[in-house]
Amino acid sequence: MIRALRRKFIMIASGCILLILSVVLLCINVLSYYSGYRDSMSILSYIASNNGKMPEENPDSNDVDFFVSRELRFETRYFSVITDTAGNLIGTNNEHIHAVTAEEAEAMYTQVFAGSKTKGSLKLSGSYFLYLVKELSGRELNETLFSGDDLPAFLNNDTRYKLILFMDCTNRFYRIRSMRTISLLIGAGCFVVFVLLVSIFSGLAVKPVAENYEKQKQFITNAGHELKTPLTIISANAEVIEAIDGESEWTQSIRHQVDRLAGLVGDLVTIARLDESAERNDTVMKPFAISAAFQALSEDFHTVAVQQGKSLEADIQPEITVNGSEKPLRELLSILLDNAVKYCDAGGRVCAGLKAQKHRVILTVSNTYAESTDCSRFFDRFYRADTSHNSEVSGYGIGLSMAETIVRLHKGKISAQQTDGRVIMTVILKEAEREDTHH
Repeated sequence: MIRALRRKFIMIASGCILLILSVVLLCINVLSYYSGYRDSMSILSYIASNNGKMPEENPDSNDVDFFVSRELRFETRYFSVITDTAGNLIGTNNEHIHAVTAEEAEAMYTQVFAGSKTKGSLKLSGSYFLYLVKELSGRELNETLFSGDDLPAFLNNDTRYKLILFMDCTNRFYRIRSMRTISLLIGAGCFVVFVLLVSIFSGLAVKPVAENYEKQKQFITNAGHELKTPLTIISANAEVIEAIDGESEWTQSIRHQVDRLAGLVGDLVTIARLDESAERNDTVMKPFAISAAFQALSEDFHTVAVQQGKSLEADIQPEITVNGSEKPLRELLSILLDNAVKYCDAGGRVCAGLKAQKHRVILTVSNTYAESTDCSRFFDRFYRADTSHNSEVSGYGIGLSMAETIVRLHKGKISAQQTDGRVIMTVILKEAEREDTHH
C-alpha cells in the first residue's frame, strides 16, 4: 500500500509539473512565433506603405511597432511582383534579393494569386517567405519603384494594379525553430530531473503515513492476539455455565457473539498479514488450478443458495491455471460467492463465470439486486450496503476489502458495478503459462 501510495504521489506530482512545463513551453513558443511573425509582417507592411520600396532612411522606432536596427535597410531581403487586376504579370523588382530567380518569383506570384488571401506565408526551395498584397495605381507605382529608363509601359496612369511583396524570413523562422528545439530539450531535462528528485524525496513525504500505517497493522495484529485469550475464557465460562445450569438463550447468545468476534479478529489479522505480504512482495507464487477450485466451491454454495430459495449457475472454463498463492485465492473465491449469495434478492439468481482471454483470467460473480447501491464503496472496510435491506445478513463488511487485498497481492484488478438489476464483481488475473505438451 505504501509503495502504491508513493508511486501515486510521484505520478501526480510528475503529471502536474509536466502539465505546467507543457503550458509554459507552449506559451513561450507560440508567443515567440507570433512575435517573429508580427515583426516580419510589420516590416513588410512598412515597405508596402511606401508603395513597395524600403525608404532610404530607417524609420524612427517610436513610429513603428517593430525593432529598428541600423542594418534594417540592408538586412531586409525582399522583392515585388506587379500584376494587373486580372492576374497578368506586368513586371518584377528583385534588386533587394539575389537568391530568387525570375522563374521562382513567377511561381510564387502564381501561387499567391490563385488564392484569396492578401497576406500569409509560403515555402520555396527550403526558404520561408511572408507575402502581402496591396492594390495601387500606376502613378503610385512609378513614384517609388521605377525611374528613368525603367519606366514601364503603363507610365503615369490611374489604372489599378496589384503589388505583391515577398520578404525572405528564413533566418528569423530558423531562429524560432531552433529556440523551440532548445526549449523542448531543456523542458525534457527539467522534467527528468524533477521526476528523479521526487522519486528520491517522496519517501520523506509519505514517511508519516507509512509510520501510521505500520502502527495500525501492528496494533491490529497485537490486538488480535490479545483478544483471543479473553474470548477463549468467555467461551469456556459459557460452557461451564451450561454444564451447571444447562443451555439457555443467554449462553447461546454469548457463544454466538464470541464466535462472531473470533471470526472478526481472525479476518482483521488475516488482512494485516495480507497487507504485509503485498507490501513486501514476498508471497510465493505457484501454478494454481483455479478452474477446479472455483467449480468445487460453486457446487458447495449452490446448496447454500438453494436452501435460501435462490439459484446459482456456473459457467467455468476448465483447465485454467493462474500463478498465485493457493490459500488466499481460495479465500477470494469463497468471499465472492458468499457475498453474492448473501446479498442476492429473495428468489434471485447468482451467476459465476470463469474464462481465459488473451493471457488473462476473467472471473465474474454476479447476483440480482433490484435496489440501487453505491458500488464504489464496496471495497471499503466495514462498509455494508443497505443494512436495512439485509438486516439479517451476518458479517462486518470486511470480506470484499479482504478480496481487494488478495487481488492486489496477485497484481490483478477487481471492480464492481451494478447494471440491469444485477451487481457484478469482476476479477482479472494473469494466466499461468501453459506447458507445451507437444514433443
